[in-house]
This record gives sequence, structure tokens and C-alpha cells, in this order.
Amino acid sequence: MDTSLVISAAIFGLVTSVTPGPNNTYLLASGMNNGVRKSMPYFIGILTGLAVIVLSVILGLGLVFSTYPAVYQVLKWVGFAYICWMAYGVATSGTKTAHARTTKNVGYWKALIFQFVNPKAWIVSASFVTAYIPANSQMWVAIFFGAVLVVMTAPGALLWASMGQLLSRWLTDPRKRTVFNYVAAILLVLSMVPALFI
Repeated sequence: MDTSLVISAAIFGLVTSVTPGPNNTYLLASGMNNGVRKSMPYFIGILTGLAVIVLSVILGLGLVFSTYPAVYQVLKWVGFAYICWMAYGVATSGTKTAHARTTKNVGYWKALIFQFVNPKAWIVSASFVTAYIPANSQMWVAIFFGAVLVVMTAPGALLWASMGQLLSRWLTDPRKRTVFNYVAAILLVLSMVPALFI
């Protein structure tokens, strides 16, 4: 196995995990409103969903999107509707401090399900599989590279939740917290808009 290819794949996973997107924007808001620990179900849902998507692409499900583009278009708009629902939850989150939060939190199952309608997850997975998994690789090699992507996604996603928790220390004023929640909700929706035109 080519070590340089493994390192490149790991860097790809890390870089894509720290770039803004629906998951990271939600993790930022969740970290600020709920803390890192209570954001873990969403975090684990992301990784589980990504693992299933990568495996699906490896097994050839990605060909469905290229053969039937309408399926991908439907998924994009369903994902956008879901993001709008999540943004509403963020915008209407509580404004109390870490000692008395009453915020809405998206858990593991909703996070997992969202990955299947998250265009960024499909684009990253398809790009990764075509770029880093050599053609005609044995299944264990493909799964190994897929695992590299999932593992290297974890630090970047966790970083966003941690940054949110750090922000909560400076946003103790309920008015500032409300403003943050509205801004985060808007950014969450905007993070999905570019995917609608792919």
C-alpha cells in the first residue's frame, strides 16, 4: 500500500472536515448552546452516516446519481428543507447560560439520517473514492481508505463543537446569545445554498 497515498487521503479528510458546511455550522451552534458533551450524539451521527455513505459509494451507489440525476436533485432539496428545519431550531434555541440551558438539540438518529440528504457528504465521499482508492482495489483496501476518511473527519468536526463551547463563555448575555443563534441559523441555511446549484 502506498504510504504517500494514505497520508494524502488523511490530509484530504482533515481539510474537508474543517471547511464550513451544514454539519460544522450546526456543531458550532450546538457547542455554544449545549456544550461539546451534549453535542456528541450529533457528532457520532455524522461519522456513522459518513461511513455508510462512503461504503455505499465504494459499492457503486454513487453510479445511481450519475445514471439518474433526478434522484440527486430530490435529495438536495430534501436536505435543504431539513437544514431549514434545523436552522429554525437553532434560531429558537434558549438564551440561558451553560448552567441553565433549555436549547433544542438534534440527536444521533436525526444527524445520521441528515447525512443521506447532505450533498456535501455525497460530494466529499464520491470525490474521495475516485481520487484516493485505486481502481480494481481489493475490498479491504477500499474499506481501509474509507476508514481513513471517517477517522480524519472526527478532529475537524470536534473542533467546531469545541469552538462553539468556547464562544459560550463570551456570550453570557442573553441578547448576544440570541443574536448568535440567529446568525448561526442564517449561516446554516447559507452553507447549503451552494450545493443546490451543483
